[in-house]
Amino acid sequence: MSRVMKVLVAIGACTILMLAMGADTSKPAESYEGKEWLAWTPAERNVYIRGFLEGFWRASHDACRLADDLFEVGKPHRLGQEPSGRCQVRLENYSKMRILDSGPDFSVYTTVITEFYTKHPEYQNIPKAHILSYLTDRNFKTADQLYQMALKGEMPTHF
Repeated sequence: MSRVMKVLVAIGACTILMLAMGADTSKPAESYEGKEWLAWTPAERNVYIRGFLEGFWRASHDACRLADDLFEVGKPHRLGQEPSGRCQVRLENYSKMRILDSGPDFSVYTTVITEFYTKHPEYQNIPKAHILSYLTDRNFKTADQLYQMALKGEMPTHF
C-alpha cells in the first residue's frame, strides 16, 4: 500500500472512531480570534490591520485588472468604462485611517474590533477579517451596531 493510501486509511479510521464515540462533528471548532486579538499590543493590532488592508487592496486591484483580459476583450471603451474601470469603482474602501508623524494610524478599525471583543466575549469566535468586512467606508459599523447585528442574526456568528 502506498504512503498516501496509508494516510487516507488512517484519516478515515480516525473519522469513523470519532463518529462511533459520539463526537459532535457538526459543532464548529472553538475559535480564539477575540482572545488572540485582545492579547496583542496596539502596535501588533495596527500591523494586522495594515497587512489586511494591503492584501485586500492588492488582491482587489489585481482582480479588476484581470477583468480586461476576461471580459469584452477587443471592444472599444471610453476611459474608465472598461471592465477594470467599472470594477475599480465598485470596490469597497477602507479610507478612514489617518497618517500621523509616527506613521499610519488604524485605530478607527482597531478600536471597534477591540471594543466588540471586549464587551461581547460570547462573540470572540467571529474572525477578525469577518468583522473588518463591516468596517468598509460604505458599511462602517460601531461595536454596538455589530453586537445588535449579531443578536438579530444579521451577521454570521458561527465559524
